[in-house]
Amino acid sequence: MVIAESWKALAPRARIGIAAGVVLIACLTVGLGIWAYRADYQVLFADVSTADAAAMTAELDKQKVPYRLADNGTTILVPQEIVYKTRLKLMGNQMPLHGAVGFEVFNNADFGMTEFVQKVNYQRAIQGELTRTILAIEDVQAARVHLAIPEQGLFKKALTRPKASVTLTMKKDRTLAPEQVTGIQRLVAASVPDIASGDVTVLDQHGVALTRPVSADAAADSSGAGLEAKRGTESYLAKKVTEVLDRSFGAGVAVASIDVALNLDQSRITTEEVLPAKGQAAEGGPAGVIVRERHTSSEAGDLSAGAPPRAGGNSSTESDYQVGRRVEQLVPASGGIRRMTVAVLMRQPLTEDQVAKLKEVVMLAVGYNEARGDAIVVYPMAQFQQVGAPSAAEAVPAAGPVQTEAPVPARQDMGPVAVALAALTALVLLAGLVYLLRARRPAVVVAPVRLGTEERARMVADIRQWIEQAPVVTGEVRK
Repeated sequence: MVIAESWKALAPRARIGIAAGVVLIACLTVGLGIWAYRADYQVLFADVSTADAAAMTAELDKQKVPYRLADNGTTILVPQEIVYKTRLKLMGNQMPLHGAVGFEVFNNADFGMTEFVQKVNYQRAIQGELTRTILAIEDVQAARVHLAIPEQGLFKKALTRPKASVTLTMKKDRTLAPEQVTGIQRLVAASVPDIASGDVTVLDQHGVALTRPVSADAAADSSGAGLEAKRGTESYLAKKVTEVLDRSFGAGVAVASIDVALNLDQSRITTEEVLPAKGQAAEGGPAGVIVRERHTSSEAGDLSAGAPPRAGGNSSTESDYQVGRRVEQLVPASGGIRRMTVAVLMRQPLTEDQVAKLKEVVMLAVGYNEARGDAIVVYPMAQFQQVGAPSAAEAVPAAGPVQTEAPVPARQDMGPVAVALAALTALVLLAGLVYLLRARRPAVVVAPVRLGTEERARMVADIRQWIEQAPVVTGEVRK
């Protein structure tokens, strides 16, 4: 009854406002409930190619699983409660992902298949399995494998060796190290019979060969290997010196540069020594073991071994002795340091004593050898500053690690839409409550003040006195 009386006491405009507020609150409540209880879609697969996305969505349609596509079709979303179940189902169906078909091609093989078709399917299966294995590498986004296997028969022998080519598509800002490229070559060579590692060519998505060509000129190969050895040695020594300087003076205070000249000459030394026969031989006599002895004579006679020649004849004796022989081959290892130069620049000023001690520390860190012709210099950057030039600390930024703020994880709350709806609902409720309170408050009527007879006469007298005392202003009219 109180609510009905309050409703009747309200003005028509207040009733309309309250009704509109109630309807708006009901609509917002229903919308918020629908949004809160809607299905939450999670990522099933991300960063998939167009062909893989088509195969996956076709399988999801067969299984009647609801899904959504995002990121221009490269991300597939499914309801949260069936993400892992759906993922296991898709992986168990052995779909031809990445455009490759593995050994599942023989699961439903036709018994009437010809030998040629079986060979083609077998080659396709090997290529597909190699593609899947290479895709397991972290930096590889896509891969294609092609095998060139010559035809062989019972009475026909292949004149050419089998070869293979691998095309890789790398992820953004990713590259393969030479060791990884060599690993891919060995993987393919170990998976296909009669393929050598050097016969496997690896290309990137730009058509650049990542493998070294097998050249008949050994000098070209040795120059490339020598350059890599030089870079590796310089990087190793520079890292050692930089670590010592950073721990001694702080990160970015010193700059070190090292240049080495390697001895890349390859030589083979062969030494042959003749060993004497066992036992002591007489002076002037032969030493060794008689292997063969032959007697010759100009006259006919008995030329058997041990028979003396006849008188008056010309004869000769030829004997072969065998002695011991030792052959030793020595191949010195190439890549030794022929000469090394080290340059160190310090950002802070140093005294002569400090420079000498720092030079000694660096010499011990890199393995300085004066007999080899090594050289080392240590200079403070203050010696290179000019008049009016900025200091080295201001001109050259510190080489230390750049400290960045860790990203703040996003709050796992209702989301911006839910927060906005809740705030709008609170504002509408507050406005309706204020309006309802103002409508129910009684209006204050100010009663007019009534004056008595004496007060009225006194007020009239004051007004007359004010009128009589007021000055009269006259003005002359000018022509």
